[in-house]
Amino acid sequence: MVHGRTFTLSELARSLDAPQHKLIHLCEKGVIAPEFQDAAGRGSSRLFSTRNFLEFAIALRLRSMMTSVAAVGAILLVLRRFELVIQEDLPEFSLPDKLRDPGAPDLRLIVSDGTAIYFSLGGVEPKLFGGIPMDGLESGSQAEPRLVAPAAKQGRSPQTSRNGFGGPEGSRFVRLELSITAIARDLPLL
Repeated sequence: MVHGRTFTLSELARSLDAPQHKLIHLCEKGVIAPEFQDAAGRGSSRLFSTRNFLEFAIALRLRSMMTSVAAVGAILLVLRRFELVIQEDLPEFSLPDKLRDPGAPDLRLIVSDGTAIYFSLGGVEPKLFGGIPMDGLESGSQAEPRLVAPAAKQGRSPQTSRNGFGGPEGSRFVRLELSITAIARDLPLL
């Protein structure tokens, strides 16, 4: 059961400085599902949680970087799974609340070569999780994503791929990296 503050669509649109139709589109495409109340016909309202607020902020940032709606949905699905994995060790962990704490670790989303989703958690020597292929998630053909710390790639240093690009996940051509912690801290929550 979800507890905490609720937000209407218009409150979120104002807070995120985004048109409501963009947020509605993300709901109608199944990218973000209201945790408190979905629309139940004409005149009804959706009610969103602080987690939904963070999801909208991430989705809008990714869309501004020309990421497809399907890819945004896949990324948010993996983020939700990542939160559940962390809660196995830290039951009180919740997004975005724990990322807003002063000593919170830096949580970053990494999309490697447009094909796999990773998360890095930590500072100087972050722990890497993921390697989840996006193609199955985008098409909806894959069930629940399994999130584990990947093994080191054979023949590559942990920081770069063969051609010297990438990061700990070994991207070869392109790497999209987004600080979820920075987005969470910027949310105008009172």
